[in-house]
Amino acid sequence: MPDKQNLLKERLGKLGLAPQREEEIVRELGEHLEDHAAALEARGMTRDQAAQEVLDAVPDWTELGNDVVLAEREETIMNYRTRVLWLPALCALTLSNVLLAMFQLFGPPPHFYWLSPHMSMRPYFTFYVSCLISQPVAGAVAAHWSRRAGGALRYQLLAAMSPAIFMQGFLLLILPLAFIVDKHVAYDIKLTGFLVGTVTWVLLPSIPLLLGAAPFLRKAQPQT
Repeated sequence: MPDKQNLLKERLGKLGLAPQREEEIVRELGEHLEDHAAALEARGMTRDQAAQEVLDAVPDWTELGNDVVLAEREETIMNYRTRVLWLPALCALTLSNVLLAMFQLFGPPPHFYWLSPHMSMRPYFTFYVSCLISQPVAGAVAAHWSRRAGGALRYQLLAAMSPAIFMQGFLLLILPLAFIVDKHVAYDIKLTGFLVGTVTWVLLPSIPLLLGAAPFLRKAQPQT
């Protein structure tokens, strides 16, 4: 395809991206069109006919350029969120669970508080003092990671609170399943268990997570 780079640039127009990235996109598109043209030549077309055919196969080059720009922006946003939210949140969740497992194996046993001695299936409140003490570490690591990566305050906070957010989502998923599967258990016991689980695994851990994250919550310039 003669002078393909200039021809493709002219048809796509200005993409408004970094010059180096525009060059990469034009080069990749040119290689794709060349492969298509080569396949047409193998079927008997001349080189010029094949080149014109692949160019005519694109109905609207302006729309193609807009789609390329949109895809680039979406990829940039996803990369940013992965860097400042998903990876720190995954780290906080993993660290929180590892510390919980370690305390269950090697730490002091949890305290159980039965809510009612008169119920046949009594919900109980679990209090892990040692686990709660360890939660600030997870919150601090996630908030610091997100801030260093250029995350906005909301991403720093969400990453730090991810263990509690995950547990709340898990409980919300389990509750309707409990109503379907455990039909022999009274509804009030299920709801009480859900509320107790929310207090035990969401509200109480949120406090040390937030305390651990607080010293690292700072405004940061997003590095997109």
